[in-house]
Amino acid sequence: MVKLKGIPFPFNSDETLVIPPISLGALEQLQQRISEFAGDVMDGKQVATVIDATYAALKRNYPDITRDRVADLIDVENMAEVFACVMDVSGLKRKAAETGEMTGN
Repeated sequence: MVKLKGIPFPFNSDETLVIPPISLGALEQLQQRISEFAGDVMDGKQVATVIDATYAALKRNYPDITRDRVADLIDVENMAEVFACVMDVSGLKRKAAETGEMTGN
């Protein structure tokens, strides 16, 4: 059972994890990197930002998850959508998922 509501995300056919919004503390630490994020650029800094932000969010519901595990769950295909779930500050995407209005990945 997860502690915080979030967006159920199917990382692969065997594993769906609930991604809660990123905490304000993590946002404060990652703010500079997040503000420089450009989803269309695939460099080491961008990749690390997605991994670190996703790790910070998932750790809220899965305290034993490791950064290495999170890095293995994210791939080029799902990177942008995972990051959008993590940064769902308004909760609109989460509310759509909870009411069944989201379709596919």
